[in-house]
Amino acid sequence: MQLVHPPLTLVAVTISTLLAGSVQAAAPESQDTATADETLTVLGQTYRNTATKTRLDPIETPQAISVVDGETLSLRGVSSVSEALRYVPGVNTELRGGAVNRLDLFNIRGFDNYQNFYDGLLLQYNDWNLQPQIDPVAIEQLEVFKGPTSVLYGSMPPGGMVNLIAKRPQRESKHNVSVATGTGTLKEMTLDSTGAINEQVAYRLVGLAREKDGQAVTSKEERYVFAPSLDWQLGERTLLNLNLYYQKDPEAGIYTTVPASGSAKSNPLGQLGSDTFLGDENWNEYNRDVTLLGYKLSHDFNERWQVLQNARYMDASAYQRNTYNAALAADNRTLARNAYLTDE
Repeated sequence: MQLVHPPLTLVAVTISTLLAGSVQAAAPESQDTATADETLTVLGQTYRNTATKTRLDPIETPQAISVVDGETLSLRGVSSVSEALRYVPGVNTELRGGAVNRLDLFNIRGFDNYQNFYDGLLLQYNDWNLQPQIDPVAIEQLEVFKGPTSVLYGSMPPGGMVNLIAKRPQRESKHNVSVATGTGTLKEMTLDSTGAINEQVAYRLVGLAREKDGQAVTSKEERYVFAPSLDWQLGERTLLNLNLYYQKDPEAGIYTTVPASGSAKSNPLGQLGSDTFLGDENWNEYNRDVTLLGYKLSHDFNERWQVLQNARYMDASAYQRNTYNAALAADNRTLARNAYLTDE
């Protein structure tokens, strides 16, 4: 027996009629009933949606965007932006391996990206090794904007971009000091304090001191971060944010890889240990200083129109000595190395 369905248009008309009848039946008889007020959610006076540079909620944004919030960063205990992006769809992180963490190296949708943004402004770099690496201790959340972004941000890889949102002052007092130790003789102390100074000014103070052994034998990692900021309410509709980010990295692990044969793949002569270092202990140095000083000024003209203007000054330097490996020789045991030095 063959069942014959009514035409789709007839079904749609029938359902629409029934729904319309239900709505009409539920409509109030009186026209004097007050309508409910519309709720407007403000995402933050000095904050903008990365994908549109407006207050539009990310869920309403037509472009693909992934957000990693502060709670997730804390739960994962990440120590770099690359680590924080490990579970974001379309992002391939740590392109030189997990042991190399002095730079946030990743690609989005197949395109390498070294141009990270911090509060909507590009973190300038010199196409070599001097690239600011904002520590997660100072980050409120990460936003990964996927797809072409040049209309909003200028020359950018077509795969997308990452915008790091800085922690900002809160009027409610909150204070957190933590001390940690762990694998690799880790010694770490963090500080995060915020609150209101008076009716017009609120502050945020973020700090970090960390020392540990690197994953590779003989390597060390050391970092110090100091990031204060102020929100100054200049008027009922005008807010000025002043912010400073200072970071010093006396040691930053290694920048040397190991061959696939003996690590990711088998080698007839045996496998390399996870702490193998194929560089040179006496030629492995990385010292970086970064200072970022900026402001954000916003003014509300009304409930719908606001102007935001921001700028940042950067002063940075880096000194590096390390080696680069050539391909593994046919004997599966000989590896040529090249010495490398930059003062940037």
